[in-house]
Amino acid sequence: MKLALNTFIYEVGRMKAEEWVKSAKRFRFNYIEWTAYQQGNPIEFDKARRKNLVAMFRESGLYCAQMLLTNVEKLASSDPKKRRDTLEYMKRVSDFQLELGGKQVLVCWGCGVLERGIMPERSWVFMVDSLREYAAWSLKKGILIGLELDPHVYYIVNNTAKMAKVIEDVGMPNIFPNVDIGHLMITREAPACLEKLRGRILQVHLSETDTYEHTNSILGTGMADFRTYIDKVKELGIEENCKTHDEPCVAGIEMGEPGRKVEDPERWVADSLAYLSHVLPQVRK
Repeated sequence: MKLALNTFIYEVGRMKAEEWVKSAKRFRFNYIEWTAYQQGNPIEFDKARRKNLVAMFRESGLYCAQMLLTNVEKLASSDPKKRRDTLEYMKRVSDFQLELGGKQVLVCWGCGVLERGIMPERSWVFMVDSLREYAAWSLKKGILIGLELDPHVYYIVNNTAKMAKVIEDVGMPNIFPNVDIGHLMITREAPACLEKLRGRILQVHLSETDTYEHTNSILGTGMADFRTYIDKVKELGIEENCKTHDEPCVAGIEMGEPGRKVEDPERWVADSLAYLSHVLPQVRK
C-alpha cells in the first residue's frame, strides 16, 4: 500500500491547481487524489489552462488515484433537472480524470443529501437510479466508481450497512466502497464492520476526527485509529482487489474542511507525514 495526497488541503488553503502539482512533487508523492471542487473544478478551466494542467500533471509523473466528485449534493434530488445537472457535472469531471490518465472517481456527500419533506425511501430510489445511469456510462469508459460514506444523519449513505445495500441495489460491476477511517470513527463502526464489504474495497482515506466531528485536521491531532483499520482492509484483500482492477493500492491523506482556515497547507502535509512515519511506517509514498 502507498500513500496518496488528497488535494483538498490545497483547496482550503486557496492554492491554484498548478501549485497543487508542484507541491505534490516537492513532497515526492507519486499518487494524488484530485478534488474537483472550486480551485480544482475542471469545468471552470478554459481549454488552454486545462490542456496545460494535463501536460504539467503528466510531465510530473503523477498518477491520479482518485478524482473526487464533490458537487453531488443533489444526486438524489426530487427535482429531475437537479439530478441531470449533477450527472452532467459527474460525467464532465470524469472525462478530466481520463485526460489525467486515471480511471477511479469518488462520489462524495454520502451519495446525496436527504430533502426535507421527501420520504427517505424515495430519495434512496432517486440515488440508486442516478448511480446506475452514471455507472452504465462509466463502464463503457473503463471508469471505476467509489462511493463515500458520510457519517451524519442528513446523508443518504451514512453507515456500512447502507453502503453494502446501495452497491447491491445499483448492481453494477464498477461500483466500490471507499473506506474513510475518520468517518467510521464517528459512526462507531469497528474494523469488523467492514467484513460485509470484503472483496470490494479499492481505496482508503486517512482523515481525522474528534470522534464527533469530521475535523479533517492534521493527522495525529485527533482520535482516528489508522493502523487498526489499515490492517483490516489488508486482511480483507484490498491489495488483491487493486491488482485485479490494475489500480495502485493507496491510502489518501485527506485534510482541510470548507470554512476553516489553513494558513500553510504544506506544513499540514509535512506534520501528517511525520506522524504517519511512526504509526504506519509500512505505508510509504
